[in-house]
This record gives sequence, C-alpha cells and structure tokens, in this order.
Amino acid sequence: MIRYKRKFTPILKILLHLPLLLLAYILQDMIFTRLEVFGARPLVLPVAVAAVAMFEGSVRGGIFGLAAGILCDASLGQPAVLFTILLTVCGLTVGILGETVLARGFPSFLACCTGTLVLCVFCQALPLLIYAGAPIRALAMTALAQLVYSILFALPVYRMARTLSRLAGA
Repeated sequence: MIRYKRKFTPILKILLHLPLLLLAYILQDMIFTRLEVFGARPLVLPVAVAAVAMFEGSVRGGIFGLAAGILCDASLGQPAVLFTILLTVCGLTVGILGETVLARGFPSFLACCTGTLVLCVFCQALPLLIYAGAPIRALAMTALAQLVYSILFALPVYRMARTLSRLAGA
C-alpha cells in the first residue's frame, strides 16, 4: 500500500493545487477586471506560480506555470504565447531557486514574487512602448500601480500554497 501512495503522490500534489489555480484565475479574470486602481488590474496568476514553485519545486512549478500562463493569456487577451512561456520559465526558475539557494519562507517568496511580477509587467509594457508609442511616464506609473496592487495578494496566496503543499505531504 505504501508503494501506491508514493506512486500517486506527484499526481496528488498537482491535483491539490488546481483549486489555487482556479481561484487565482477567477479573481484575475472575473472579479478584478472591474476593480481598477489607477488604471491597473492585479496579476494574481504570476503570484500563484511563484508560490507553488517555491514549495513544490521546479518540475511542478513549471507545470503549474504552463497552466497558469495559458489561463493568463486567455484572461488578458495577450498574444497567445507570451504569458504561457513567461510563467513556465518563471515557475521553473523559482522552483530551482527554492530547491537550491533560497529558504522556503515568506521573504524568499516575496523576492521571487516581485521578480516574477516585474518581468510580467515589463513584458506587458514593452509592446506598448515600442509599437504604440505610449509615453514612458504613463507606462511606468501604470506598471508601478499594477505591481503594488498585485503584491497585495502575495500573503494570502502564499498561505494557501503552503497549506496545500503541507496537505500533499511535502
């Protein structure tokens, strides 16, 4: 019986994080589209990717990042692969950092979460700067508002991911 439990543990860990993925998607796509602050909407899915990758490692972080990236592209109407690739790479990177260099605590998560969000905000703003000729000051103010608004969700998402990881037996 122990053999079967070990065999299905990775699948169980992935399935246990689906509610977090769905909750983050619902918040980002259905609720926060109506709650703009200074013209910015929060990115909750990248925060969830950083949290899952910090606790579950690079492989599960990459898988979660791939799923979250597909949902993020669908919710934001971005080019079809921008967030899919970006969040997969972020999930892999944060997972590797969590496995090797960083402690799996809130300060390390907050640093990784902030880095992931900065990268996401930059990738959103760059096409507007290059192709649409948007003013840098307006982009910077909106990017900063989006970054701060998104970081507000770091603690609740962190606690949920940590609880789910402990339930899965990590």
